[in-house]
Amino acid sequence: MRRRGSARPRGAALLGPLGAALALAAPAGAQDGDVARRLLERLRDQTAQAAEAKLDRTGDAETPADREVAREARALLDGRKVTVNFVDTPFVECVDFLRDVTGLNLVVSKAALEALGERTIRLRLREVRLRAALELLLQLGDERLRYGVRHGVLWIGLADELRARMKLVLYDVSDLVAPRPDFPGPTVGLDGVIRR
Repeated sequence: MRRRGSARPRGAALLGPLGAALALAAPAGAQDGDVARRLLERLRDQTAQAAEAKLDRTGDAETPADREVAREARALLDGRKVTVNFVDTPFVECVDFLRDVTGLNLVVSKAALEALGERTIRLRLREVRLRAALELLLQLGDERLRYGVRHGVLWIGLADELRARMKLVLYDVSDLVAPRPDFPGPTVGLDGVIRR
C-alpha cells in the first residue's frame, strides 16, 4: 500500500533499506534478476565487513548453555566498572588481571597467544566499563583479536577462528516487493451448459 507522496513501493517498509533498494532498483516485471543479484552481493560484502570489524562475538554462541553464559557475560561486561594500570605488562598477565578482578572465565586461544608473542600492553583506565577495557586491551594486543563464548567461557581468539562459526542467511522476499502479475483469461461459467 502506497501513501501519498511516498516514493517507497509496496512491501519496502517491511524490509527496511534493503527492501526499498530492491523495490526501487528492479522495475516491476523485470525478467533478469541482475539488479537484485548485485544488491544481494553488495549486502553480503557489507555484512561480512561489519561482522569482521565487530570485536564482540558473544551473540554468536551456538549451544543453549553458551547462549546463557553469553547473556551473563554481556550483563557483566556492560554493568561492571574496572580500573586498570598496565605499564609494559604482558598481554596474558592483563587477561589474568581482568579474570581475577571480575571473576569472569577468560581463556586465550593458542593461535592468539602465538600471534601475540611477547607483546606488552601500556593502558591506564579509571572506572570504565569492563567491555571498554577488554576491547581496548584486544585492540592494543592485535587488531585480529576478537572475543566470544565457547564451551561456557569467554574465549579470546583470532578473527579467523571465530569467523567460521558465523553464517549469513538470505531469504527470498521478491513476493513482498514485486506485484503479482494479473493475466487476463477467458470467462468461465455455466451459461453455455444451461442454454442447451
